[in-house]
Amino acid sequence: MPSGAKAKADRGYSTSQLVLASLAFGSCMVFWAIYNSYVPLMLDYELSHLENVALSATVVSTLTGFIMTFDNFFGLIFQPIFGRRSDHMRSRFGKRMPYLIVGIPACAVLFVLMPLAMRLGGMAGIVSMMAIIILFNFVMSTWRAPCVAIMPDMVPVEYQSDGNAVVNMIAAVSQIIATLSATILTLMGFGEALDSGDYLSVFVFGAVVCLLFLVILLTCVRWRDNRGEAVEAAEEATEHESIRHLNIPRAAKVSMAFMMVSLFFISGSSDGFNTYFTLYATKLLGISATNATLVRTVATLGGVLLAVPAGVIGRRFGRKRAISVGIVGVVCCHALMLALPHVVGSGTGTMVPLAAINFAYAIFFILVNINTLPIMLAIGGPERFGAFTGYYYMATFSAAVVCPTVIGFLIGVSGTYNALQAFGLVTMVLALLCLQRVRHGDVVEGEGAAAEEA
Repeated sequence: MPSGAKAKADRGYSTSQLVLASLAFGSCMVFWAIYNSYVPLMLDYELSHLENVALSATVVSTLTGFIMTFDNFFGLIFQPIFGRRSDHMRSRFGKRMPYLIVGIPACAVLFVLMPLAMRLGGMAGIVSMMAIIILFNFVMSTWRAPCVAIMPDMVPVEYQSDGNAVVNMIAAVSQIIATLSATILTLMGFGEALDSGDYLSVFVFGAVVCLLFLVILLTCVRWRDNRGEAVEAAEEATEHESIRHLNIPRAAKVSMAFMMVSLFFISGSSDGFNTYFTLYATKLLGISATNATLVRTVATLGGVLLAVPAGVIGRRFGRKRAISVGIVGVVCCHALMLALPHVVGSGTGTMVPLAAINFAYAIFFILVNINTLPIMLAIGGPERFGAFTGYYYMATFSAAVVCPTVIGFLIGVSGTYNALQAFGLVTMVLALLCLQRVRHGDVVEGEGAAAEEA
């Protein structure tokens, strides 16, 4: 056997099966890419056109950010619970898939109901939309952590940066499909409706894509039937653990705490950026919503191109080093976007530099995104993959609850959407400072799965 083939075989997982299984997280990205691109636009329009109620720009932007946090409360509360429960699931599809079999179809139905609710108009439309968002995100919180935990179930710990790279590459491709949905639908004759603010066709498109992904997951991935497997002692011992009572060394708990705080700031920066980017591009830079989503599509290509190399970089040079380099690069990109309207101005002329900066942003951010989850998983150990995936999302969803409202308030107070870039820059610097206190979960090729000690 050639040495390259032997090394690949020694990894202990099938890349083709991992690629197919990654469509689980790909479905998440399809939902979220469309959600983050169009829900803020719908909310901004409806809040600005309430009958007999005139809201100031500050109130509209703050309310938009606040309503966007509703979707994260259930994720913050329930993702650790369902992640931990999935560690102990027994079924013909293994630990994680039962949650997706129920969750994806339910989310697809609720996804389509969002733009339909907005057709009610006025307060009734907003209240209905908020109710559907809450229900949609509760269902998402039941299967998001289990679907992410599929990768560490399949991939040995020393290769989980590589495995996470594959997952994120498929997720990036899925996100490109989602962000191109408006362009595809325009070619299919839905352009006039989209230009008028009717986004139903986009949400239907996303729901159909996610259901197709589920069909592939059920028919093409070889899930291990674990119904007859005995519960191991280590697995049984973790069943009733909580984040306050984890049976791991105290030093590892300290690393976990600093990693979660770092994740909070990283997510606060990126979630705020994704939530308000369309408004930043349209209101400050003067480009259309369709062109703004095309810019994000170009940016996502950067993530696709560097996803696998980012995993290799994390494995060979250390996950913590890779994350640090990525954060510094993201800080520079926020600084450039902060200066862009002052240097270039507004209008279509901003599209090329904005796309270039976003492309670089995606390249640097993928270094961060690929390597943070494997650090968290390595701190917890194999018997806690689902639980620590949930804790990972506890940190990121905490930021998603707080930061959009804070950013919306800052935008209103400052009177400029450039507050988005200033917020992103500051929070990423704070994330870098917290990361330096993380001493566990790093794996460097040739050194084994080690706790990095200061």
